[in-house]
Amino acid sequence: MKFKIIPYSKRYFNSITNLIDTNFGMGYCLSKDIHAENNYAWCAVDDAKKLIGFTLLKVEDKKGVFELTVVDELYRRKGVGTSLFKERIKKAEFFGLEKITLNHWLKKNSKQPFCAVKLGFSLSEIKKNYWSTQSMVFGYNCIECNQLPCVCECHVYIMKLGSDA
Repeated sequence: MKFKIIPYSKRYFNSITNLIDTNFGMGYCLSKDIHAENNYAWCAVDDAKKLIGFTLLKVEDKKGVFELTVVDELYRRKGVGTSLFKERIKKAEFFGLEKITLNHWLKKNSKQPFCAVKLGFSLSEIKKNYWSTQSMVFGYNCIECNQLPCVCECHVYIMKLGSDA
């Protein structure tokens, strides 16, 4: 299967919104401001230029936050997510970031360890009910715990870059 990673384009906004809400819960996309300053995003598209994945990097001073990675269910385990991760890491290194934080939503069917560990991330902490407040503010029902507020666990992973690595 062929795909390519391209910089975010507004032409994919509706497809991205649908992909995010389908995989995280209706309304979850509202919690991510794709167009905010210091946010950098990429799309994975197939040969027909159909959106099959999306990822977002938020830059805050010398730190990066990997906000979101989502891949269409039909294209998982084919390297799409890993390619999106690598694109964000490359951009973080370009900006000279010192650290990247990844808040991983642990799903029952998640393959563990996922690609972030292979790419150099380390588990830093586990947070209970991490998305509780956010789910209330944006009113999304989590598709994993099926509750409002969300009671899912967040596994926080850290990657150090540059001289601290």
